[in-house]
Amino acid sequence: MASAISPQGDLFRSLESLYKTGIYSDLRIFSLTKSYLVHRAIVCPRSDFLAAACRSPLKEAADGAISLPDDEPLVIDMMIQYFYLLDYQQSHYSDSTSQPPELEHTNSTHISCLLLHAKVYAAAEKYAIGGLKDLAVAKFKTSAIQNWDPTAFLDAASEAYTSTIDTDRGLRDAVIEVFAAHKDLLHEDEAKVVVERLGPLGYDLLVYLHRRGNLPLHKGTNLGTKFSRLY
Repeated sequence: MASAISPQGDLFRSLESLYKTGIYSDLRIFSLTKSYLVHRAIVCPRSDFLAAACRSPLKEAADGAISLPDDEPLVIDMMIQYFYLLDYQQSHYSDSTSQPPELEHTNSTHISCLLLHAKVYAAAEKYAIGGLKDLAVAKFKTSAIQNWDPTAFLDAASEAYTSTIDTDRGLRDAVIEVFAAHKDLLHEDEAKVVVERLGPLGYDLLVYLHRRGNLPLHKGTNLGTKFSRLY
């Protein structure tokens, strides 16, 4: 006898069906390479941006179509997945695409998970999807532990510090935590270039290490005096 499906499981199964089939869709979202049949009642409560767009008097909203041409197709794909599945995976693509869309600025078909999570985080901030930001940070930390790749990490760190504002600490703090766990990386030329280019990253790392006693700064030095005043 088959086991009964819980109400929550039944709900998720229904949402997955809507995601895969697009049945009953009342809104279409366009990326550069794909279109998605979505449902206002599902996407708008998760995204303040989309909610505002759907309330807009502009023709696009009235026609039930929203175009997102400035964002990388793969990132939009992850965002649409999240609306329905509360998760995203690179392996989940709709039947309309035989190959996953690639991220810009990559030199091969391999897409770093760390870079993807950083880009998803930036998109979640742009489209006001708080839950997706939290998920992207969690996935970033997990990927850094399970699939450590210094080059991929530095690419993701650059993305994190160029696609977010200084006060948006979620992903930046995750980058600093990972960097501090791999301090030997600072001896690598590639890392030095990134730290020198991204001034706030070096400062954040310095503060993080100092707070944890891994970088003693004596008050007799100019830098130590400055930090003692701040912290």
